[in-house]
Amino acid sequence: MSRLTFKKAVQETQFLQHAYQAGLQALKENDRELIRCKNTRSLTGSINLDEALKPYYPNKARWDYGIGIARSPQSEEAIWIEVHSASSSEDVKKVLKKLNWLKQWLRESAPLLHQLTEGFYWGTSGSVYITPDSRQAKILAKAGLQGPQRRIEIE
Repeated sequence: MSRLTFKKAVQETQFLQHAYQAGLQALKENDRELIRCKNTRSLTGSINLDEALKPYYPNKARWDYGIGIARSPQSEEAIWIEVHSASSSEDVKKVLKKLNWLKQWLRESAPLLHQLTEGFYWGTSGSVYITPDSRQAKILAKAGLQGPQRRIEIE
């Protein structure tokens, strides 16, 4: 049996067959600036989940991006990134709503991508008004979301 790759998982997921792009090409140029990766060759591909699913879930709080990362020649994983302002508790509510939608969508509609999932990140290009010790930060951590952060470091 061949190993499961991010590309294969994307191509076998309904509505995403043509969403896969190499490296970080699926991310909008400004959003790419938020990502830092020590080994860029480990970035196997990306999808703009929001754009790919917009026609099918127009009124849902869709997540922005998925990124595939090779951890070894035999192992790939997926991380999920939402780029959103982080200036108020309302932003926290909006991003948590998107995260809940994403987790449900992965479980119900994208089991192969769900199998590869290793993390959820909130990136922002603006100011971050949510401090690490705040009540909002604790809520985000409990939900399994890293951020908000101005740089997402991929090892």
